[in-house]
Amino acid sequence: MSNLPAQSLPSYATDEDILVRASGDFVTLAPSFQRMAAGTDGVFTTGIPWVLSSATVNFGTNGVKPNQVVSLTGPKSSYPGGGDLLAIDSVSTDGLSLTLRRPHKDLGIGSPPGPAAGLTGVSFSITTFDPQTEEASFDIKRRFGIDENITFRDSTWVYDLRDLRMATVLTVLYDRYTAELRSDRGDWIRKLGHIRNLRDEILDRVQVRWGPYGNSAEPSTVFSCKITR
Repeated sequence: MSNLPAQSLPSYATDEDILVRASGDFVTLAPSFQRMAAGTDGVFTTGIPWVLSSATVNFGTNGVKPNQVVSLTGPKSSYPGGGDLLAIDSVSTDGLSLTLRRPHKDLGIGSPPGPAAGLTGVSFSITTFDPQTEEASFDIKRRFGIDENITFRDSTWVYDLRDLRMATVLTVLYDRYTAELRSDRGDWIRKLGHIRNLRDEILDRVQVRWGPYGNSAEPSTVFSCKITR
């Protein structure tokens, strides 16, 4: 029997979604104990600037998956400052390489992370928010009466998940900013208040519509799902 806690799938957001909302703080907020892979032997082969490979790290075995985020930080001449952050589009069958893309962009769009002439000795790290997004998604499902075990009330029957995705991202960020806040210096207090207000506004406005056309049942809101006594 597995010792893993019960998981409520699907989650409504990915690391890529969190990156788009909080790119400047993504690396700091991602818990280091949730690192999926890291190494200093990354390679971009000549003429294949979107594919990162490693001889020592098996991304597939480590559980790396699409929509997670890879941070490239070295060599510094190629990735100055805080480095470069990219979304993972796919993991190769043997697990030794990743196809990357710019966040929320199609393959091959934007500036590639690797030079056309190739590059070796690339430092990379992949850290995930997956546990946090699963917890936030479960909480949101409870708020709106979504139950994966009930036909016509599960996530596949929700007409549009975008508002729920935004609420999940903001919930995760609010919790992570709160957990990492150590003083009132910097701009994190301001960000915390802004994210809380956005999250509350979205939760208040959400109407979960059901079915392929959004009209198969009465919409669910945080107000309609509250228990009355």
